[in-house]
Amino acid sequence: MNIILTVFKKEIKDIFRDKKTVITSILLPLILLPIIYGFMGRGISKDIDEVNEKLKIAIVAAEENSVEEYLSSIDNIEVIESDDIVKDINKGKIDAAVMIPEGIEEAIKENKTIDVEILYDTTSNKSSMTRSAVYNILNDYSKEIVKARLEEKNIDMSILTPFQLQTKGIEKDNKKDGVGLMLLSMLLPMLLIMYSATSPLPVAVDLAAGEKERGTLEPLLTTQANRTSLLWGKLFAITTMGIITVIASLTGLFIAIKRNPVLFGGASGAIEIDTKSLLLIGTITILVTMTFAALELSISIYARSFKEAQTYLTPVTLIGMFVGFGSYAINVKNVSNGQFFIPIYNAAICLKEIALGKLNYTHYWITIAVMIVAVIASILFTRTMFNKEKVIFRT
Repeated sequence: MNIILTVFKKEIKDIFRDKKTVITSILLPLILLPIIYGFMGRGISKDIDEVNEKLKIAIVAAEENSVEEYLSSIDNIEVIESDDIVKDINKGKIDAAVMIPEGIEEAIKENKTIDVEILYDTTSNKSSMTRSAVYNILNDYSKEIVKARLEEKNIDMSILTPFQLQTKGIEKDNKKDGVGLMLLSMLLPMLLIMYSATSPLPVAVDLAAGEKERGTLEPLLTTQANRTSLLWGKLFAITTMGIITVIASLTGLFIAIKRNPVLFGGASGAIEIDTKSLLLIGTITILVTMTFAALELSISIYARSFKEAQTYLTPVTLIGMFVGFGSYAINVKNVSNGQFFIPIYNAAICLKEIALGKLNYTHYWITIAVMIVAVIASILFTRTMFNKEKVIFRT
């Protein structure tokens, strides 16, 4: 154990001496994510404010009509003249255009239906927001016309509404925001699995393939430390850096969410995790990170060079990314116990259950047991690779 701790301390010191590792693994996620999402949130907030203040639209009509008059009478609508509707929408001069067909007045008077088109830029958030606002305005005007038609025939408007539809969400805790829970259940499994797969990678490559290239692995093997001790020391160092990077990345994301709730569904203070849930999440994350760390270390040992190790490790990180993104489609109400015997995938399901406050402890303990087996299997595989001379000295 003393040798393992010595190796661990040595590797951790070497890792933190490398300023590039500290900057890219810890500082960048912690600082860059809030900045990036801050600019994105500010841009979206600006678009929302501009749309609420003034809707810049063009109106194309072959004749005078009541629809154009209605739109022009609304305070926050600015009607802009345009010679080329499509060009002006693409350039952002106008955000949407209302195409009113010929004969609309006659159609309204004769109680007929006629199509009115709204043109907008599908790639622009502001244009899409304007389209929604104009659509709602025209829909309200359409209801007014229907009301007038019914009044002419002495029919009560309520005949069109046989019942009022009310929706009410059932939440586990009144103090928790339902939008926040949904957001947390989507983000947490995806990010934790992805970060657990990618965070150990740079250190794993450096502590095996990197040492091969630098010629420092052979002297290390000549010390009194046996290979198992060296393996555990390196594995603990890789796992520790992986966990630190995961924490830094999630902290940066949580800061971004707190500062820009509009970017994440508009739920103010959406992310809330109690201590118990945090411990459960932490246990799963450590096991997942150790699994990936051991696999990445074994592949890095096999590789001849730093560059070759990065190439071999790409499929491993893709597994984490696929499972992470796949967690979006998981419905925790429909999962079976059998699905919790699939390593990594079971962690994603369990993390989603914890995030939603619907944790099944049977599922949790199956996940823990399976992940411990996965960690042991990964470590045994790494140990096998580490004990083979033809692998360690493969050049």
